[in-house]
Amino acid sequence: MPRQTAYEELLRLARTGAAVIQVTSHEWERIQGLAIQIGQDLSFPVEVWSRPRGLWKLKEEQLREDGLNDPLELLRWLEGREDEALVVMEDFHPFLAPDRGNDEQIRRLRELARPGRTPRLLLLLSTPIPGLPIELRKEIPEVELPLPGPEDLEQVCQRVGHRLGKKAQPVPALLDAARGLTVMEADLAFGQAAVELGRLDASAVGFVAREKKRVIRQSEVLEYFEPDRTLEDVGGLDRLKQWLEQRGRAYTPGAREYGLDTPKGVLLLGVQGCGKSLIAKSIASTWQFPLLRFDVGKVYGSLIGQSEASMREALKVTEAIAPCVLWIDEIEKGLSGLGSSGQTDGGTSARVVGSLLTWMQERSAPVFVVATANRVDQLPPELMRKGRFDEIFFVDLPSRNAREAILGIHLKRKGRKPEDFDLARLASASLGYSGAELEEAVREGLFRAFAESVEVKDEHIESALKDTYPLSRTMREEIEALRKWARVRARSASADEAEALPEADKSTPRLRQEWHNPFVPASEGK
Repeated sequence: MPRQTAYEELLRLARTGAAVIQVTSHEWERIQGLAIQIGQDLSFPVEVWSRPRGLWKLKEEQLREDGLNDPLELLRWLEGREDEALVVMEDFHPFLAPDRGNDEQIRRLRELARPGRTPRLLLLLSTPIPGLPIELRKEIPEVELPLPGPEDLEQVCQRVGHRLGKKAQPVPALLDAARGLTVMEADLAFGQAAVELGRLDASAVGFVAREKKRVIRQSEVLEYFEPDRTLEDVGGLDRLKQWLEQRGRAYTPGAREYGLDTPKGVLLLGVQGCGKSLIAKSIASTWQFPLLRFDVGKVYGSLIGQSEASMREALKVTEAIAPCVLWIDEIEKGLSGLGSSGQTDGGTSARVVGSLLTWMQERSAPVFVVATANRVDQLPPELMRKGRFDEIFFVDLPSRNAREAILGIHLKRKGRKPEDFDLARLASASLGYSGAELEEAVREGLFRAFAESVEVKDEHIESALKDTYPLSRTMREEIEALRKWARVRARSASADEAEALPEADKSTPRLRQEWHNPFVPASEGK
């Protein structure tokens, strides 16, 4: 069954007798447009109420003489009204907060919400944030307005061009660049591009995309990335890259006709610094998808309902931008509150995380989720069940072949020719080193060679490796336990066999604070 549009859902509710409906969106213009459409279908006059202006007729812009600015007086007047009407009540949610002495408003709205009133009165509560007092949740349905689609954005683009006297050619690339923005945000982005460039066409794509990046960053939950790496820039992990190549083909035009489902995503578990985050960036660049980084920890707010609203808004933006890659880094930290209850935070964490997991299971939008995790012991079982991800991969420390590839990639990025170095020798000298540690060794080798006023050579990088104490030594037991867990619960991202980890050097001096580091085995340094 095709998904209903907001207009179809509102019209259905109105025709089935709903007397009060909450419409959640920041976009008051679109809500008023929907109200006009529904009013025409029901043959109702449309009026709008706001606290500053009172009650006024939408089409005629005609204010009532008595104003009715007070919300309680408005509800009393509506109870005695003797004509049919559709009334949009803008930003009415502050007058329904139970902790502000609004008991009478809540009660009167409950009575207005009862069906069967004659003459018919339909109230649309236009609110920027979801949620109703518990007294009203069973009687007032809620409709959440999705972010504008290409048709809405095309209208905005044309309107901006007309207003500023600039030629507007809303080509698909320009409309795609504005996806994920509200009408007001798109209006501002198009307006700035028109003023800067003198026109609105394909040349404005980059400008609008930069504005979208700024707007998304303001949410403090999502971050818009412009990745510059591809899967070819990732050393090793051949099985994972092959699997991703297959999943990428599912986004081609014939995939749906063939019967393929939209890929859901992948969970990457493994050792820190071994390329999990790089994979997320590389997928987006290779598939030419936008990349959004989702910080689940920043969802939580201090106000009641704020956390749930932030989560819903982030997911709504993600779906509006789709197809895209949603990167959830260190997901175990964001899901740590799954076991919360009313005795801790009123169950907010459990509800927020639960809504994320439900969305991951049931979403239909082409959003490919890439979640990374370092601590498998902190992952809830709910995350591991089938349907949330297409596959779970274990990313181990790079093998000898992978280390050669990684060193060659970083040398090439620094303007050197990999064939000028003995990569096999350097790979042998870096047993147990992560990709991040290999990158740092190349950087350090360049610093050392520059200090000597010579070109970087093998010995500079090798000396940097010898001076590095890799994570595989301080976390040897933890990595071994992680490998044991992954053998039966995840697929290996690499076809190479895992190498035995080097023994820790017990004579290596430790800082005082390292004795309390939980990642340092208790048997060492004593």
